[in-house]
Amino acid sequence: MAMLEDPPFDLLCPGRRPTGIGPVLLPFAADGEVDWDGFAHLLGRTAETSLIPAINLAPGAGDLLDASTRAEVLATAGAALGSATFVAGVRAEAGPDGGFDPSRLSGAVAAVSRHDAIPLLLPSPALASLDPDELVGLMAWMGEWCDRFLVVEAPPERWPGGRLWGMDVFGALLELGACVGVVHSSWSRAPEWDRVRLRDDQRSGFQVFSANEHAVDQIMFGADHALDLAAAVPDALADRDEAWEAQDLDVLERHDALQALANLVFRPPVAASRHALARVLHLRGWLSHDRVHPGLPRRPESDDELLLAALDRLGLASA
Repeated sequence: MAMLEDPPFDLLCPGRRPTGIGPVLLPFAADGEVDWDGFAHLLGRTAETSLIPAINLAPGAGDLLDASTRAEVLATAGAALGSATFVAGVRAEAGPDGGFDPSRLSGAVAAVSRHDAIPLLLPSPALASLDPDELVGLMAWMGEWCDRFLVVEAPPERWPGGRLWGMDVFGALLELGACVGVVHSSWSRAPEWDRVRLRDDQRSGFQVFSANEHAVDQIMFGADHALDLAAAVPDALADRDEAWEAQDLDVLERHDALQALANLVFRPPVAASRHALARVLHLRGWLSHDRVHPGLPRRPESDDELLLAALDRLGLASA
């Protein structure tokens, strides 16, 4: 029989205040262009919470936008947030010859740093072309371009060009001073626990951000969080974090309610989850429509009854 001191219960950390990254959804207008007013409103909603706003990630269509639009999103967020900390996704792009072009990545990292934001290196086909030693070398090189950065680790089914590195690469990242954390998106608990344990053993200040929409309660086991669900309910996740810090047993009910919503939003096909997030925002009254990047699939409006029931369980009414 498993005891509370056995794995994974050895990682339980009641009273620990997690750090939360809140990806901000990038809505689109009827003509297929970015809805900048809608984006500014959603950015402000996240900034009002304890979560760190994040742009150009999955809900922000960071894998679908061209470089100029990503730059405009960055400039818009930088102007709106001022001196507040935020996270911005950057991509390793292919050069004219089809190979990895480090100059394009260094320019993107420098642009993010000029806004005092934290670059988050996203998966990409160009990045996937590097072997593990080259990947670690690139991230060591990134430390010369900025003071601190984060990295996404995700399998290809979660992000185009993604891959899981294994513990050797993760251990090497712990030795890079400028790399301050990893966003892990395997949607599997055990790999996250393995990374948290190695982190605790080798570099306690390093952050493992769980992006596991199938287990939104991973904060109980020493992880921080970077859930796409935060694009729709940043306030509910921030309240959950506060409850965990306060050792309020109500946090378990909050986890159940958040997981019920996540199960609806992130069911297959997962690509349609970004429209589902927009649908939730529309139902909440935070967005006047539910349009996302035109290249993304949509969920049926028949989901609304279930989504509203999940929101009601969280105590969230339109506002």
